[in-house]
Amino acid sequence: MILKNKKNVRIILVVLLVLISSLFTIILYLFPLIRYSAASKNAKKIYFAENITPAHLQLINEFNKQNEGQIKVIPINLPYEKFSTNKRKELITKNLRNRSSRIDIYAIDVVWGERFIKWAEPLNGYFSDDEINRIFDKAKHYCYSDSILYSIPFFADVGVLYYREDILKKMKQYKDLISKINSGITWKELASLQMPKSKYRYLFQADDYEGLMCNFLEIAGRNSVYSADEKILGFKKNIIAQRLSFIRDLIYKKKIIPEEVTSFDESETFNYALENNVPFFRGWPTGKKNIHLNKKVISKIKYLRIAPLPRFTGESPASTIGGWNLIVSKNSKYKTESVKFIKFLLSKSSQKLIWEKNGYLPVLKFFYTDSSYLSKYPELKLCYNLINNGIYRIKYAQYTRISDILTANLNQYFRRKISVEKFIDNTLEKIQSIKHRFVK
Repeated sequence: MILKNKKNVRIILVVLLVLISSLFTIILYLFPLIRYSAASKNAKKIYFAENITPAHLQLINEFNKQNEGQIKVIPINLPYEKFSTNKRKELITKNLRNRSSRIDIYAIDVVWGERFIKWAEPLNGYFSDDEINRIFDKAKHYCYSDSILYSIPFFADVGVLYYREDILKKMKQYKDLISKINSGITWKELASLQMPKSKYRYLFQADDYEGLMCNFLEIAGRNSVYSADEKILGFKKNIIAQRLSFIRDLIYKKKIIPEEVTSFDESETFNYALENNVPFFRGWPTGKKNIHLNKKVISKIKYLRIAPLPRFTGESPASTIGGWNLIVSKNSKYKTESVKFIKFLLSKSSQKLIWEKNGYLPVLKFFYTDSSYLSKYPELKLCYNLINNGIYRIKYAQYTRISDILTANLNQYFRRKISVEKFIDNTLEKIQSIKHRFVK
């Protein structure tokens, strides 16, 4: 009986040891998760509004891991497919106007800077001269107002000519043509090309939105729109009328541009060009990796190359400078933490990733001066040269109203609803009504 009891005790002890060991193992397994959950709960949450891509998520996850328990960036996705540039602007304006502290960091189109400075945290005190000097000068143009730093460049952009290498290779004197294209083909040269297998030769964005403003500046040319210091609009009516008439004739007389461009944004331009084998079209270098394309045309992307935009005889190619900047909301509860994330996005590794994954042009000088990197990505050198010779849109608090007026009238002109003289007169009259300065 005693032996039997001793045997039972041993069994009970073994079972207890097994249970204790199992419990201890479970605790050891769960402890990191419990600790992470508690740390995550105590972390300061930073809300970041942007078109969130897989590359963005990769950077956000990396930052959150580095700052576990202290800062956690939470992305708010504003995808290009659902939010056009104008809709995104309206959404951000509404949120900032309501003085909401929910969103800490906004990605904004560079031309919105003057409009948003009243809601943006001044950043001079957060960044050293060395940190700012690492950014190339043209990328910083829209960041300041009266020497106050209100935004930080995230990535740059510039208007380019896309061409289909596979189509052009079938043409006679291909090498001579490529040489012309790379040095800046003239509009007359482009219009005179004989391409029997392509119904249309060129596409651009002529819908009523900001993209049409960029096309207008590139067609009209720097010297026809601005005063010498590029701070004041000063239309040279005769030159603008001639150039716009030339482009409209390419649509309705020569018929080398389809009428559909009057409803095209960049996404529609890309898809139409690839579906219909149009050899030339205007776009942004970032578009190649970010435009939502139909499955049947994705295989043609590999044939796209970039070059300077067409020019008028005697002029240099003109490209509109674009890009997106980052601002910190004045109403953010975590301004220092928000700036820390922005600095992370400005790091060499982050800028490298957004270029290589998304095609976003980096804003650090390094990428345009490092010979080994340029040999790997020669298109960066071209884009940098285009930016350095590019056209800014004016820095003005009422810029978006000016753009809305001009693009609405220009779209009507390209639809043949009004004459070129009416376009110019209507535009100038309405812009002058908002008390903008002009040189006549």
